[in-house]
Amino acid sequence: MSAVKRITGLFDRVRSPLSKISNQGSSPKEEDLIQSVILRIEVEGEDHLDASPQADPEATYRRLMKRLEWQLKNSGVTVEELIRTFPREVRALLLYKSYEKGKKKRGEPTAARERLIELGFKSIQPGLWVLPPLKTPSNLNSQDELRMWFRQNIAKKMARSVDFVFPFIASVDLKRLVSERRGIRKMPVARTLYNVFSEEEVVPPSHMYAALRSRGMSVKEIILSGSVPFLCSAFADREDLEGIQANVLEVESRLRRATGLKNVSLEDIANLGSETVAAALKGFVAHPKDLAQRTIVEAQFWMRTLGGTVPT
Repeated sequence: MSAVKRITGLFDRVRSPLSKISNQGSSPKEEDLIQSVILRIEVEGEDHLDASPQADPEATYRRLMKRLEWQLKNSGVTVEELIRTFPREVRALLLYKSYEKGKKKRGEPTAARERLIELGFKSIQPGLWVLPPLKTPSNLNSQDELRMWFRQNIAKKMARSVDFVFPFIASVDLKRLVSERRGIRKMPVARTLYNVFSEEEVVPPSHMYAALRSRGMSVKEIILSGSVPFLCSAFADREDLEGIQANVLEVESRLRRATGLKNVSLEDIANLGSETVAAALKGFVAHPKDLAQRTIVEAQFWMRTLGGTVPT
C-alpha cells in the first residue's frame, strides 16, 4: 500500500465531512463547507468538541479561524478595521496607574502590574493599561459598577500595605476613539490602543470571518487557491506550521518553478508528486516528505469535496 493511500485511510478514520457535501459533483453551501473545514483538524484537545450546526456558532467560527489564522493576518484587515466595522459597541477597560509603593525585591514586578497582567491587561505605555474587549465585563455601565469591579478584582488582591494612585479607570467604546502617530517606528511609546491587541481579542470570530469574506477570501476561495498553510493546518504541528507560514512565498515560488505554472492551485497540488511538494517544503519543516504526502492527501480530499476529480 502506498504512503499516500495509507494516509488517506488515516484521514478517513478521523471525522468525515458532512454527507451533504460529499456527493460527487455537488457544490457545498458556505455553512456546510465551514463545518467540513473544522472537522478536518486532527482530533486533539478542543478539536474533539462537537462541531455540528447545533453547536455554539461562535465556537464553530473560533475553530474555523484557527485554521484561517494565517489568511486573516495576511489579508490586510487591521484590528482598527475590525472594531470600526463591528455593528455594536466594542468596549474595553482603560486605566492609568501613576503611583505605587510597596515592599518588593529588586527585579520583581510591582503588585499592581502583576495583578493587571494576571487579569489580561495590555500595557500601552508605562502606567497606561487596557483590557481587551472580549475580556472586558459587559456590566460596567456606571461609576459605582466600575469602582466595585476595581476594588474586588485589583485592590483586594494586593496587600493592604501597598499604596497606589489610579487617576482614572474607564469603560470606553473603542469605536468612539481615534489615535494618531507620525515618524515613530518600533518603540514602546509608539503603541496605540489599536495595535496592542491581536485580532481575536477584539471581536467575535464570526466577525473576523466576515472581514475575510469582505476581501473576497471566503473558505471556498481559500481552498481553491491551493493555500499551503491552509492545507497543512489540518495536521501540521505548530512549529512546522510557523515554518511554512514564515516562508510561504519561497514555498510557492519553488512550486511555480517546479511546475512552470504562474499560480499553483488546489487542483495542481492534488496532482503533484510528493517529491515536488517535499522539495518546496525542504528546510522549513522537520520531515518534508511526510508533510508533502499529507498535503497532497488533503488537497485531494478538497478536490473530491468540491466536485473535482483526483488521481486514482
